[in-house]
Amino acid sequence: MRKRLINRRQQGDLGEASAIEWFTSNGALVWIPLGHSPDFDLIALSDGRPLRVQVKTTTQQVTTPDGHKRWPVSVATNGGNQSWSRRSKVFDPETVDYLFVLVGDGRRWLIPADAVEAIHSLTLAGPKYAEFEVEAGRPIRHLVYGAEACSLESAPLLGEYRSGQTGGAVNAMAQPSQVRILSPPLPSKQRLLGRAGQAIIRRKRLMTVPYEPFHEAGLRIGDRVRFRADGPGRVILERIEAPPGAEPA
Repeated sequence: MRKRLINRRQQGDLGEASAIEWFTSNGALVWIPLGHSPDFDLIALSDGRPLRVQVKTTTQQVTTPDGHKRWPVSVATNGGNQSWSRRSKVFDPETVDYLFVLVGDGRRWLIPADAVEAIHSLTLAGPKYAEFEVEAGRPIRHLVYGAEACSLESAPLLGEYRSGQTGGAVNAMAQPSQVRILSPPLPSKQRLLGRAGQAIIRRKRLMTVPYEPFHEAGLRIGDRVRFRADGPGRVILERIEAPPGAEPA
């Protein structure tokens, strides 16, 4: 087991600092809640809209059987004091707007809460959630374990990753402070969501429809759709309207 130079709360502080840097550099105003907030760690004001942001970090990297590097991260909150009841608080998209994740090598993701398909843990750096990766920040793994430990890697990822891995919940100490940097507002939701609209076609022609166009087109889970070619490299997806009185699929 690697020896830590800083504890998980301090690791979480690094994640919050990285999130503040990203939001403010993109023109948002950022507030830190006064006192403990069980659901979100920051409030970012973008285009006049307050966004509740939960911040998570992880320094654990795993390797899949085919040699790809992945970053598992816990999105459940396990508490952080002696009064913890040993019951994890799972991720709830109703109580937060965005999930901001910082991993050991500095890569970062900003994921809309209703696009998070997990309540305990998720894995980043693969095709899933790729459209929500934003500009990388500074690496933190050497700050957590020291430079000598940065070359160490975890065992291969053999299947669905278990919950409770190294990925500390981020509940920073209460800070009666506010970060206010007057910069131009974010130009669009596309900038906020990183590489929005992109997807990767995987084996057997499987892919995840990107979050933004899915919602902008008014599509819903369970809709029946039709695909048709529209020239080289172009495919049109259209919803098939159900006949009046028909039961939804």
